[in-house]
Amino acid sequence: MRRWSTASLLALPLLVLSGCGDSSSPRLGSSDLAAAGRLKLSVEQAAQLLAPVQELPNDAEVVRALAEFWMDYTLLALAATEPGGDGLESLDLSSILEPQESQSLIMRLREAVIDENFEVGDDDIAAFFEAERPGEEVRARHILLLFPTDATQAQVDSVRSLAVDLRDRARAGANFANLATQWSEDPGSAQRGGDLDYFPRGMMVAPFEQAAFSMAPGEVSDVVETQFGLHIIRVEDRRSPALDEIREELRSGLRQERIAQAESIFVAGIEGAANVRVEDNAATLMREVAEQEPTPLTGRLASRALARYQGGSYTAADFQKFLIAQGPGLRPQVQGAEDQDLLNFLDNLVRSELLLNEARSRGIEADADEVQAVRQSILDQYRQIAEIVGVTEISLSEGQNRNEVVAAAVLAILEQVIRGEADVFPLQNLGLPLRQKYGAALSDAGISKVVDRIEAIRAAGPQDDFDGNDEG
Repeated sequence: MRRWSTASLLALPLLVLSGCGDSSSPRLGSSDLAAAGRLKLSVEQAAQLLAPVQELPNDAEVVRALAEFWMDYTLLALAATEPGGDGLESLDLSSILEPQESQSLIMRLREAVIDENFEVGDDDIAAFFEAERPGEEVRARHILLLFPTDATQAQVDSVRSLAVDLRDRARAGANFANLATQWSEDPGSAQRGGDLDYFPRGMMVAPFEQAAFSMAPGEVSDVVETQFGLHIIRVEDRRSPALDEIREELRSGLRQERIAQAESIFVAGIEGAANVRVEDNAATLMREVAEQEPTPLTGRLASRALARYQGGSYTAADFQKFLIAQGPGLRPQVQGAEDQDLLNFLDNLVRSELLLNEARSRGIEADADEVQAVRQSILDQYRQIAEIVGVTEISLSEGQNRNEVVAAAVLAILEQVIRGEADVFPLQNLGLPLRQKYGAALSDAGISKVVDRIEAIRAAGPQDDFDGNDEG
């Protein structure tokens, strides 16, 4: 749970789904900020909610966040108060369920084609143990010499000369601990005579580790250069667990490694047969898609291929569909990612597509009980959020207008959230099915108008009350 402070509000992920889904998009007037179903949040209402809370900056993203929460909570309330039963049951959850079903299909394909009954004998384990020395640790001391900031060549040469001299003195029998205490510039170990204690493989940077694990106790390394500086290393001790202590752990690890190799060979065969070809502009196009409103793409952009393979392609529309299903957090990451990272990401997406096609070609289907269990879990999440937010407490008396009651209740909830008196629960990708069913829209022009109106309200002086009523 978290309060809606200035910091948390600005950090909230936003999901802008203006007019998405099968329902017709609500029409926004010039005085409207957002719409959810047949309800609207006016510019004036939003300004009156935000202006009194001086801790919140008068910022477009703050206004957008308020509008997003208003839309999601309003739609959740409409579903919870739908006449004749629970409106959540009729939601189309395919946008959330499809990734789950795809994962289930791929796992069932794996079970069908990968034999996991690999036998790993004791001889295999013994050979691996001798070659790799798993669990081995080294205890070492080191002397670290740093290069001065913006060092001249003469200064660099001086540090290197000192490192060679210290190495030679250590190899000649000088007390290494005393040398480290006197000369090392590593504040963490110098006062301990350079002692680094025991460490396993993978803990130190590569050049340091390679030198340390290549020496026997008592040996002194040559000068080793890393991004930290120059090191002279002395190995004090090496220790390894006994084979019998880790035999079964190694057996399990080797077995999993062989299964992974079998999977890799299988996947490589599918990719090779598909002859995957990534388009030259794929990374640029992925960013362009991520910058679009998170609604299903149509038109020319939708059909543009990111990658082609035998019998099909992975298109911008496919990527947009994936982004929508993942929720809002992934979009800014895509927009800011390096080309190679995006291409690696695309490789994984295409690989999953090929595996899904392979599963379907083999007649593999998702487990119906598993899919139903996931659907029920999603519905439980809606109901849990509805209860925590307070939507389930909305009740209708005979003759009351449902929309009016929902509108007043949601504004009251948001007033508490803004004041920091209630916790905030973003629906994120759970909001998409609600917006598809009832329709939602958000006005960029309305956001600017709210910012201007807040500025005017705050300039006029302190507010005597906290009015959330619509004056527009």
